[in-house]
Amino acid sequence: MSGVHGAFIGHLVRRGMMAAHEHMQGMHGMMHGGMGMSNETMERLQHDAHLYENAGRENEIKPQELLPIFITALLALLLMASVRYTIGDVMASLAMIESPKSTAVIEPKLPAYSEVDPDFISNASLEKEPLVPTEDTDVEITVVNHKPITAKITTTIGHLQRVGGFRARWRGIGISILYDAIHGLITHSFAGLLGLGLLGNAFIYILVSVGLARLHMLWTHSMIAYPSSRPWYQRFVPRKNCKPVLLPSLVYAAAQQATVLIPMALAFSFDLHHVSHGNVIKNATHRNCGMMMLMGLKFLAVPASAIFIGFAVLLPAAVTLTRVESLLLPEDEETIVNFDRAAVLGDIDLSARGGSRALFVHAWRSFDRSARWRLIKIYAKMVLIQFTVAIIAIHLAIAEIYIIGGERLGVFLKSAAAQLQLMAIEAKKKAN
Repeated sequence: MSGVHGAFIGHLVRRGMMAAHEHMQGMHGMMHGGMGMSNETMERLQHDAHLYENAGRENEIKPQELLPIFITALLALLLMASVRYTIGDVMASLAMIESPKSTAVIEPKLPAYSEVDPDFISNASLEKEPLVPTEDTDVEITVVNHKPITAKITTTIGHLQRVGGFRARWRGIGISILYDAIHGLITHSFAGLLGLGLLGNAFIYILVSVGLARLHMLWTHSMIAYPSSRPWYQRFVPRKNCKPVLLPSLVYAAAQQATVLIPMALAFSFDLHHVSHGNVIKNATHRNCGMMMLMGLKFLAVPASAIFIGFAVLLPAAVTLTRVESLLLPEDEETIVNFDRAAVLGDIDLSARGGSRALFVHAWRSFDRSARWRLIKIYAKMVLIQFTVAIIAIHLAIAEIYIIGGERLGVFLKSAAAQLQLMAIEAKKKAN
């Protein structure tokens, strides 16, 4: 990237971050200083709050009528979360460390002019001692490349089930919940206590991620290694051996924040938070094609930047962290897929100065192109499956709403939303 383009994008990001921070501060002030609603808005909320009560008994919705919608939504969320963890965490982690596996088959063959008795070859091959080829013996070596286990979802699920049974597809989920709970508690506690902005929250997130690097490594080991008889709190890697994982943890946490903050900064720098439905209708009515096209490009730039950062920064950071964590797996434990530690470590001396930084670079370079494409396909399949589940759940919910009665449910939801807003306004008035 040239200096001009870098300065331009840097200016956009800084402008967006300032706008986002000011917007969040404005929202914070609005919450603590009163909603600032007009009398017309308050009257409308009070009117909407009594819509359901004034609708009559014929429009009354019984709690059991909403039960099918609730069950459908709950099952869809659980299924999507299961797909996210099984494919996006367990299977992806295995794909990040799986090394190509090949088998060499050596077959002795006699040339057409040989005078050696063929029975000598067959009898010798049955003996325990290896056959030493003679001058008249041709040896044919065939190398068979095995397809990676993580090449298909079905083969990976089958392998997991053979290793640990049906529940193996969620292996490590307990430590994952523990890690997320501790991480979220510490991050939100410090961010709320210090009253930091977006950049401050991101900084706290990165520090907490580095501080919990050992717990994250334990989670990775629980996903990639064979089941252990030791309890989870005895499987931590010693602190003195954890130095190589600090830099990958720092970069991965920073990449996670960049994937969220940079698109958000672009959205605020393009003033997308000020775009209203009326502006779009106005430009469409006046056939202002230039403004419509510019607005469309601005909206596309936000998800495009998130996707680009995800593939160019976040994905390499995740692969590097997982491979370094897998390299630190204790010698008495084995991974459930073929993992070539020598290929990741190379000739790097971790005890030497700069060894951790060299390992950080080599861990990604040792992840070849075919493995990268295989990992991208895994994430693409995960998104496709989640999208399919969401579409099916939405259609089921629409059918259930149609059976219940869309108009009755609309009145109920509108009245409930107005009552919640009035309760929030009343609570803020009492707090002030």
